[in-house]
Amino acid sequence: MDFKEIKELDAKNHMNMFNRLNVCFERGEKNKLYDTSGKEYTDFMGGIAVNCLGYNHPKLVAAISEQASRLMHISNIFYNVPQVKLCEKLLDGTIFTKMMLCNSGAEANEAAIKLARKYFYAKGENRPKIITANNSFHGRTLATVTATGQEKYSKPFAPLPDGFIHVPYNDFEALKDAVTDDVGAVMLECIQGESGVCPATYDYLVNAYALCKSKGILFIIDEVQTGMGRTGKLFCFEHYGIQPDIVTLAKGLGGGFPIGACLARGEVAEAFRPGDHGTTFGGNPLACAAALVVVEELKNTDMLGRVEFMGNYLNAKLSKLKKHNFVKDLRGKGLLQAVVLSEKLKAAEVVGKMLSRGFVLNAAGNNSLRFAPPYTITEEEVNAMAAALGELFANTNI
Repeated sequence: MDFKEIKELDAKNHMNMFNRLNVCFERGEKNKLYDTSGKEYTDFMGGIAVNCLGYNHPKLVAAISEQASRLMHISNIFYNVPQVKLCEKLLDGTIFTKMMLCNSGAEANEAAIKLARKYFYAKGENRPKIITANNSFHGRTLATVTATGQEKYSKPFAPLPDGFIHVPYNDFEALKDAVTDDVGAVMLECIQGESGVCPATYDYLVNAYALCKSKGILFIIDEVQTGMGRTGKLFCFEHYGIQPDIVTLAKGLGGGFPIGACLARGEVAEAFRPGDHGTTFGGNPLACAAALVVVEELKNTDMLGRVEFMGNYLNAKLSKLKKHNFVKDLRGKGLLQAVVLSEKLKAAEVVGKMLSRGFVLNAAGNNSLRFAPPYTITEEEVNAMAAALGELFANTNI
């Protein structure tokens, strides 16, 4: 099937939901992608922070292949060994005591919302409201798109569920002022990835956590994009020295295979009872076999150290771009970085030009170039990308 036919069939049959770039990838190897014409690209997008082990990773492929030949799905009415192993391995050494598995980040956040409300319902307390931040992103279901602090994502789908309060990000006083007796949870991201990789300040997140502890409010951290080693620690909240009650994961957890998780600790981890929540496909043996490889790579090797090193290396290379007057800022941590551009130069245009040069980037938020490559990215690949981007910027006359 040639590329022209692929695009025609897509336009004919698929709902108009995505602004696709003009390429169709058909295979990957390590940190490279190859389109239908055989052209090679170096991936600095990672499927939007998903393909943390790169492409065709031998352990991941072997685990998926072996499990697929044995058992892919049975439903959660029965026990399954990969699920049991994954939960034990992921929880081990963390502050969390129990978890549930699902299929995506939105589902993980839905579970967190329901878990918080069920916790207070069971205690006989009327505390259904949840505070989230402006410019956050928590998913695209009705509840999570309402939790998301961006009207452009939620306005077309009104009427929306009640019970969500949005406050400015990195503004502790605004958060403090929004707290009322019926607030049961605060849900924040350590880094707002979809808004252009905007980190929470240390004081903001620590003070927000302390406020929640003093008021008996549950503290939920959405780590769908930052979790599973993306910032150089298993969870990004570890950089802040806090202990959230609930954390949500997805994206990198399966290394490319769809899976999400909601982890909790203490009494809140005991709030769900049979029938309160569930999932048909969540925690299936195939997804768990894939995620177990990722968890083992992060916990049994120096992968986290590598992420920290390569994050610093990438940051150093990107910092050299600050000499251009249209580069406003450089943000991020580990292998989640962003170059923020002025309105003089559109990030989407840069993405397209870099794609033609054989590098996959991503435009995010407020006109930012987002970098979320596989953890296996090399110094040589970073050098080549930075050189190409530097040359592009040098030849941009604005």
